[in-house]
Order: sequence, then structure tokens, then C-alpha cells
Amino acid sequence: MSATREAVERYNLELWNQRRFGIAPEIIGDEMVRNSPGRREVLSRAMAVERVQNLWSAVEHVEFTLLHTIVDGDFCTIIYQAEIRLHDGARDAIASVEVFRVADGKIVEVWNNTHDHGRWPEAEEMCP
Repeated sequence: MSATREAVERYNLELWNQRRFGIAPEIIGDEMVRNSPGRREVLSRAMAVERVQNLWSAVEHVEFTLLHTIVDGDFCTIIYQAEIRLHDGARDAIASVEVFRVADGKIVEVWNNTHDHGRWPEAEEMCP
């Protein structure tokens, strides 16, 4: 497995899903630039972890599934969805596409737009 893919998978499956915040120095650069249409935000590694922790404080459970992962050199694109359970038991799902840039095995930049609520149709077929 490439270092690019490994960093992105660990970010989603270990840091986000398993709340293994201690792995951040292994997979996130000193800074992570988050790009969205019309906006560029530079986060320190600590701020990137805090972003994940803030979401977890607002939900009871979240689990990302990477439906497709495409690696091209230092870039890794994922098509993902996440199942979410709120503290009151309500359930939600979000889906989107993100592109990561990895340097020296650490995520240093990510592009994404606003996620949508719901699941990708192919995932509905896989897990109704």
C-alpha cells in the first residue's frame, strides 16, 4: 500500500472512526490546508484533531466508509459516506468526495465541498 493511501485511510478509519487521536503526528503534517470553494483554511495539527473531537462531542457515534479510493502520486481521492447516530438516537448519513494531498506520508492539504445528507446509491445496494 502506498504511503499516500495509508495516511488517508488511517485518517478516516483510525483517527475519525476509532478516535485514535494519538496517531495524528504520524498521518497529519504540521499544518493541514483545507480548501473549499471560495475558502482556504490553514489548520495546525492540533486544530485538525480538535475538529474531529468537536464532531464526536456532538454525536454518539460516527463511522466513515470509504467506497472508492483512487491514488495518483501524492493525491488520494475518496468517495465516502458516514453513518451518524446522534445523542438522542436519531440517525443520519452524509456522503461526499474529498481529495487529499500527502507529503512525506502525512496529509498536508484536502479539498472538499459541503457534504450531502444521505447515502450514495451504490452503498444503498450494498448496505440497505
